[in-house]
Amino acid sequence: MEKHNVQDFEEPGENLKHKIEDEDDADKLLCGYGACTPRWLQGFHNAKCLLLVLGICAFIQSFVVNAIFPVGLSTLERRFKMTSTHTGIISSWYDFAVLLVVFPVCHWGNNGHKGRWIGWGGVIMALGSLICALPHWMVDIYHPDGNSLTNQTDFGQCVNRDDPECAGKPHSSWFNPYFWMFILGQTLHGVGSTPLFSIGTTYMDENVSQKASPVYLAIHAVLTSFGPVIGVFAGGFLLNLYDDFDRVDRIPMERSDPRWVGAWWVGFIISAISALLIAFPILGFARELPEAKRHRAKDVNQCHIANGDVNAKAPRDLTKLPACVWKILSNPTFLVCIFVGIFESIIINGFAAFMPKILETLLSTNPTLASYLSSVVIFAAATGVMVGGTIIRQLKLQVGGMLKMIIVCHFFALIFTTGLLSHCPQREFVGINLGYEDLNIEKSHDFSIASKCNADCHCKMEWNPVCDRNTGHMYYSACHAGCTAMTKNQGATEWSGCGCLTSNNTFHNLIHGIKEHPDVLNQGYCHQDCGYREYILMITLFVTVVASFASGIPTQQIMLRVVPFDQRTLALGVNWTFVRLLGFIPGGILFGVIIDTACLEWGESCGKATSCLVYDPFKLSWTITGLAIVCKLLSILATIIGYMTYRPSDLDNAGSIQTVDSHCHTALHLVVNDDRLPEQAIIHASYGHM
Repeated sequence: MEKHNVQDFEEPGENLKHKIEDEDDADKLLCGYGACTPRWLQGFHNAKCLLLVLGICAFIQSFVVNAIFPVGLSTLERRFKMTSTHTGIISSWYDFAVLLVVFPVCHWGNNGHKGRWIGWGGVIMALGSLICALPHWMVDIYHPDGNSLTNQTDFGQCVNRDDPECAGKPHSSWFNPYFWMFILGQTLHGVGSTPLFSIGTTYMDENVSQKASPVYLAIHAVLTSFGPVIGVFAGGFLLNLYDDFDRVDRIPMERSDPRWVGAWWVGFIISAISALLIAFPILGFARELPEAKRHRAKDVNQCHIANGDVNAKAPRDLTKLPACVWKILSNPTFLVCIFVGIFESIIINGFAAFMPKILETLLSTNPTLASYLSSVVIFAAATGVMVGGTIIRQLKLQVGGMLKMIIVCHFFALIFTTGLLSHCPQREFVGINLGYEDLNIEKSHDFSIASKCNADCHCKMEWNPVCDRNTGHMYYSACHAGCTAMTKNQGATEWSGCGCLTSNNTFHNLIHGIKEHPDVLNQGYCHQDCGYREYILMITLFVTVVASFASGIPTQQIMLRVVPFDQRTLALGVNWTFVRLLGFIPGGILFGVIIDTACLEWGESCGKATSCLVYDPFKLSWTITGLAIVCKLLSILATIIGYMTYRPSDLDNAGSIQTVDSHCHTALHLVVNDDRLPEQAIIHASYGHM
């Protein structure tokens, strides 16, 4: 009688059991809405489609928060009688809203359905954009102040005039209802986008392989960075439309009128509709994708020994949450990533908020061109994250290799940061950094834009610079130049009869031996040719941004790898809290203070200082370069410490993953193997220890 192994009869039964369990799991991992899970919809239930919808959602978030709001801040001040303090608080309130909800979202979202958390977050974000647009219909139709309309003979020339500018002028108040409407809208923006950038990162990472994760997250970051690029151009275009074009039959003024208010609200409407539409497909994704378990079977345990239990679960009980957070913070490699993120976010948020102003000052250009050049920097950021993700994918880097890569990236960024010192020469403003007698003013000199030549002009303190194209000198306004007549020449405004120009040119011509030229000033800034300096600054800035953002993906990957799998969302929440609290929020404030220290002339309204009108490019370039170098050096030092203290838990057991990196101790060797099945790795390790 033929003998059979008992297992030959048992295995089919076991296989059938596992097959039934797999089919039950597959039924739970269908794409759809409730019982509506059509077969054709399952073709979209994959990682690429998930990346697309999450990327579009991130694009919309960055479009409205990082572009539509900043571009329209000055318009909001003029339309709703708010100060720069008001709009500054509105702009920063997004970060405060994120801080308020990041821990609850990470805690409950990690234990729940991540796709639904992100989808409903998109709905909340859409509601926030809608609330930001509502003041357009709540306020009356825009009517600019009528003083300049009634007095058509006063167009800013040198004339004997009264000074009524502060009489009956409305003052902004903290009880301004529109201010609180924008605060509410920004709060909902912050609350709605928090799941996307905390839960969304782990949702994408756990549904793709460790090898593919850097590329997927890099593409997600690229789509996010396109939001501000498109938003800057879209916001600029919308501001060329009149604010109440939907409520008036005839536009009452030209776009060149300084009282012009553009259609700031249209961008919020577009964002609200888009966020609502993209939330619907996100809500259709299952708790995890069908191939997620297969990818997790190939995951390599790179968890730090401080959090050695890779299967440790995130606590469901809130009372155990502090202990879990403390355990995560005791991980030195993760702590290093937080410090690097803080130092980098100080620079990134500072440059992101003030890049147009910085480039406008350093390159002596106009605000429009500075905005376009800022978009080039955003393209550099997108290039950087793609380069970082591709390097990790191609070289198959593990944590040790990624730490080395971060050091190399920051070292290159540190070198090219010095390119910011290549700036254009200072513009020459008469009465600010140049005397009315064509003499440079000493730094300690108490300069004044008032002079004998404009003493009888009774000039308003309205910044409206005019240019002497023959000498390159500029004046505070036509009135301060003593001009009495204005003419239009082929659409350009020209001023003549300028008393200060006559006296200044007489002295200038005697010194420099220049022949007499027409007594004419042109409205606006003088064009200044920077030569090679402009190209050096932009090229080095581009390389610096590429290198800085190339280190972002490995930093993110390290945070996901050195903590237990189920605690990654909570770990990202901890990171977001510290980076927002100690990096993003103080970074913008610190850059603002540094930039203000480089101011040469402040604007004035009713005897109170307003915004800075003229900056010293030399002082500005040295201060921001110094800050950037300090932050880069601290990032490099922190990463070196992180590399020295990193000790993966796998090194202490027989299941250690023997990698190429393990056999080579050279500082520049980055390559490791990380895509083998756990069984293969254990067998290989066992033979290695025999």
